[in-house]
Parts: sequence; C-alpha cells; structure tokens
Amino acid sequence: MKNSLIFVMFACFGFAQANSEEDKRIISLSPHLSEIVFALEQETYLVAVSDFSDYPYGQGCRTKKCTQPLPSVSSYQGADIASIVRLKPSIILAWEGGNKAQDLARLEQLGFTVYRSSPQAFNDVITDIERIGKLLNATQQASKLTKQLTSTLADLTQQYKDQNSTALYYMSQQPLSGVGNDRWINNLLAICGIQNIYADTASSFSQFSLADIIRKQPSHIIAGLSLPMKDIELFWAAHTDVFAPSIIKVNPDALHRFTPRVLPELAKLCKSVYL
Repeated sequence: MKNSLIFVMFACFGFAQANSEEDKRIISLSPHLSEIVFALEQETYLVAVSDFSDYPYGQGCRTKKCTQPLPSVSSYQGADIASIVRLKPSIILAWEGGNKAQDLARLEQLGFTVYRSSPQAFNDVITDIERIGKLLNATQQASKLTKQLTSTLADLTQQYKDQNSTALYYMSQQPLSGVGNDRWINNLLAICGIQNIYADTASSFSQFSLADIIRKQPSHIIAGLSLPMKDIELFWAAHTDVFAPSIIKVNPDALHRFTPRVLPELAKLCKSVYL
C-alpha cells in the first residue's frame, strides 16, 4: 500500500507532459523504439532504454564515446516500474506485444503518456515515425525521414512486383526453427516477391523437419542468424545431392527490428534472391 501511494504521488506531482525541450524526458521500452528516437535526432532526451538498445553506439549509449550508458528499465522479464517512476518521463515509448500488457496498463494508470507501437508491415513503421515525431516535437525530422522511406519502399515494391520465388526463413539451427505465419517477416518477403514455404503454419515461429524442407524444395534458404556464413553453409552441405538452394544470410537485427534499417537490408535480400 505504501509503495502504491508513492507511485501515485510521483504520477500526480512528478510527471508532466513535455511543454518544452527542457521538459522532454523519453523512456524507450524496446530496442526498435530506441532506434527511432535516434533516427529522429532526439537521443539527447533519452533518460532510459530497454535491454538490447545497442544501435547505433552500443547498449544504452547516446554517443560513440559513451562515458555513461543510460540505465535499462525493460527486459524480457518486464518493465521496472519503480525505476521508470523515479525518472519522471514525459513520454514512454512501448511495444505492444513485446512489452507486458500489465506493465503498460500500470504505467498508464499512474498517469504516464505511453505510446504503443505494434507494426505488422513497414508502412506501420512509417506511421510510428510520424506519430512519435509529433509527440516529441520533431515533426520536421519525421517528415523528412518518412518521405525518404516512403520513396524507397515504393521503389522496392515496383522493382520486384513481377518477381516470384520461394524460401525457407530460419533463425536457429539447433533446433532447426524459424518463421511461420509471422506477419512482419512475411510482409517484407512479399515486397521481394518471395513466398515463405511455412507462411501457412499455425504459429509465428515454428520448428521445422529437415525432411519436410527437402520435400518442399524452396529455391532459397534465408538465414536470419549471426553465425559466420561458413557455419551456415556447412550445416546444409550434407544434403546438396538432393537439395541445393541458394543460401542467403541476412542481418537479423536490421531486418527483425521495426526501424528504418529494414529497407537497406531488405534491398540487399531482394537483390541476392534474383542475382
């Protein structure tokens, strides 16, 4: 009860919507939202981030020198509500579906402004950037960035609109598993004219049978892994007599996070598929 009263006092007297640049205090509860803050040139106003907020400079770093990393107040275990309250943010950027629903509801009950991001396709990232730009008084930066991204996305879509290919998209070799019906990845692949052979499975991420993959004979294997390419190729080498797709490695941090970094990585993937 005592802790609840302290929370309410902070919410009522310690928190206020930012009315000026001096009042702006941003907390990001997801790596992709931390990246968007950087993309909008608002990183100096960050007061805390999540685990794995490591781009462009490293975990919790606002500058390359990074003498004092920002604290992490969010992990897979949930948000650190007490620390967030003490930091008195003017806005909290959260990932609906990635952050715990009860944590976001609690923060809103305490009176904080919580922006909820839930991208399913790259157009949703553009919308996030526009909306976050308004909330952070960074509309000029947001407008410039969204125009660039919209143009690049249109060019990619036009370039590959008549292409057609199939692929396995996997993210782990032990156990062999990867993308099933996940909307984000499948929507990206569709821009390149790529059909995920497991897009119709019941779950977003699934374990795969090697025998079934060989039976389906996808034209390409896309490895969303941080392993060296030689290790990826070695994994498939024993089956080349019956299965010889092209193997393409992508940067999972760039392609799996809902940020502007997606499009350059996606362009490389599209190009590799149709070499």
